Amino acid sequence: MSRWRAHLQSQIYFLGLAALNTVHGLLPFSLRPLLYRLCRYDIAATATLQGGVRFFHIGRLRVGAGTLINRGVLLDNRAGIAIGQQVSIAHDVRIYTLGHDPHDAGFATKGRPVRIDDHAVVFAGAMIMPGVHLGRGAVVMAGAVVTKDVPPLRLVGGNPARDIGPRELDPQYRLSRRYWFAH
Repeated sequence: MSRWRAHLQSQIYFLGLAALNTVHGLLPFSLRPLLYRLCRYDIAATATLQGGVRFFHIGRLRVGAGTLINRGVLLDNRAGIAIGQQVSIAHDVRIYTLGHDPHDAGFATKGRPVRIDDHAVVFAGAMIMPGVHLGRGAVVMAGAVVTKDVPPLRLVGGNPARDIGPRELDPQYRLSRRYWFAH
């Protein structure tokens, strides 16, 4: 394939992603599952992705039942993101799966999938970096930058995120925030 043709294909792909991100915020909740199927996302019927969520790729995204992802969240699903059930992700969170290797002469990309287990909580403005696994019931405090795995039922905070103690309960709750006009 010629270099020009490859460039044109990538431009069309990114134009499609821009359209996806725009349309997602405008569609009512009842029509979003159709968009998710077209994009090959595996989103549970009871999960809520509010308007303003941004996707980086087609496919490679799984979101479990009852999970709530708030407005302004960036999902860099290029290397894959798997989010469990009853997970709460606050506004303006960034989940990255791919980046550049600053030690590579060619600035090559490298990445690993992110996994977030059931009942985890990620508060506003936090960043989850490539390859991170948040265990069941883990809590990431606001603004934290998580570069390493977080064990189940542990709280982390800071930059870089450090363990700040146990979550003193075994979460059993069910999230239910499906507001028709919440964008």
